[in-house]
Amino acid sequence: MTKIFNKKGVNFIVSKCIKYYGKRLVKLSSIIAIGLFIIALFICVKYKPLYKVTLDGKVIGYVEDKDRMQEKIDKFANNLEGNITSIKVEVMPAYELELVSNVKESETKEQEVLALIEENAEIKCRTYAIKLDGNEKACVNSMEEAEAIVSEIKANVVEPIELNLEIEEQERNKKEITETTIDIAKVELNKDVDVKVQAYEAEQEAIRKAEEEARKAEKARRARAAQVSARNNVARSNSTAGASIPATGAAFMRPVSGGMVTSPFGYRTSGFHKGVDIATSTGTPIYASAEGTVIFSGWNSTGYGNLVIVDHGNGYQTYYAHCSQLYVSYGQYVSQGQNIAAVGTTGNSTGPHVHFQVMYYGAVQNPQNYIW
Repeated sequence: MTKIFNKKGVNFIVSKCIKYYGKRLVKLSSIIAIGLFIIALFICVKYKPLYKVTLDGKVIGYVEDKDRMQEKIDKFANNLEGNITSIKVEVMPAYELELVSNVKESETKEQEVLALIEENAEIKCRTYAIKLDGNEKACVNSMEEAEAIVSEIKANVVEPIELNLEIEEQERNKKEITETTIDIAKVELNKDVDVKVQAYEAEQEAIRKAEEEARKAEKARRARAAQVSARNNVARSNSTAGASIPATGAAFMRPVSGGMVTSPFGYRTSGFHKGVDIATSTGTPIYASAEGTVIFSGWNSTGYGNLVIVDHGNGYQTYYAHCSQLYVSYGQYVSQGQNIAAVGTTGNSTGPHVHFQVMYYGAVQNPQNYIW
């Protein structure tokens, strides 16, 4: 009996303990669950799960949905609208989930993150550069805009000048492009075109002045030639000695003192000789065979070398070639016997001499009919 009683007593005690501690365990679990709930609620209130976005190791902001953010980036990279030819995102962002305590300060809108991605992307654009004389003056977004600007500028220029305006299609980095509005492009181009037009007008004015001066000089030369012709006519009627005077000519004198005729007028082995060559030493004075006006004094590239041509009026001209020195200039009046040059051997010459040539109304004459 005692053993049975003891066994029941033990079972009773164990049962009571289990019930007691079971209730306490349930109560403790409830307390723990409530505590965990409070902690979770606190975390939800105090912290927010966000994705930290880093670009090339630098934190650029936070977003709630990394997949949605990536979709926006992909859409941006494939959005080839307008004059954009390619978009290359150099560095893709990395995402890391974090519990952020200060949501208001840490959270960055997706659009702001996207703006930073765009800023660091390489965007290539098709542009149309307008060039003047090979130098770029403006850049617009379409060929139509460029052509309209060029056409309008050309239409406003009435001077017959070549503007050298051209349009060049280019592909450039968007960051390197200085966008120009149509109105600004017109203003800038018109400034440079005006400079070119002014230069052309100044050049034309200089040409007009030069032509006017040449006309005045020619008028003066003809006036002097007329005076010379009148004096020569008097000389022909009064002269009775000296050089021979042909019926159609004027009185001439030898162009040098002394010397020897080494090549007469007419045909020779090298061809027809239009004058006479009188050989003498270099530097010997050359004299005007008759009075008149100098119509040429300078270098002649056809073989005469240094050459002086004197117009005597009445259709006569005399040539003095191969000179070593020239003492007269264009338009100068010279008297008969005036020292106009010095003997030399310039041009096609085999030795020091003067080539003396007489022209009558453009036709070569034999000088020996005038001075011998």
